[in-house]
Amino acid sequence: MKRWMNRIGLTLMAASAAAMIAADAFAGEPSDPFVATAEKFYLEFDTLAPTDIDCDATGPGVRSWVTRNLAGKPILRITGNASDARIDCWRSDGSRYTTDANRALYYNTGEAIYGTVSFNRNSDAMTVVLRRGSRERIQKVLHRSFVRVK
Repeated sequence: MKRWMNRIGLTLMAASAAAMIAADAFAGEPSDPFVATAEKFYLEFDTLAPTDIDCDATGPGVRSWVTRNLAGKPILRITGNASDARIDCWRSDGSRYTTDANRALYYNTGEAIYGTVSFNRNSDAMTVVLRRGSRERIQKVLHRSFVRVK
């Protein structure tokens, strides 16, 4: 009985490693299932944000990808060296935005940091609310930190 339990455990470990490799392959990034990513930052937008906004993060050791929620708003996911990432966003009308909200809190390996932009079309600087892990715990409110640059 114990041998069967060991085989099941090894099979589950191999299956989870294969699933992580497949997920990374679909995301277009190199895979190493045994390397932990210490810094995770997610930039989201509130319900008033336009759906034509796109974002990207660049920098050394930065991995980023954008998905959309059910309302069509972008969710920028940054892993790797998230604290040094440069975040740029743009709209189809040519306006560009930047933020350094990813540098406002320290990172730990246990929880990701979630930033929600309170979008206002008539403003050149908007607020970002930062949460750690559980979405109910507000860590910091950064007024005028999501800034229009063009």
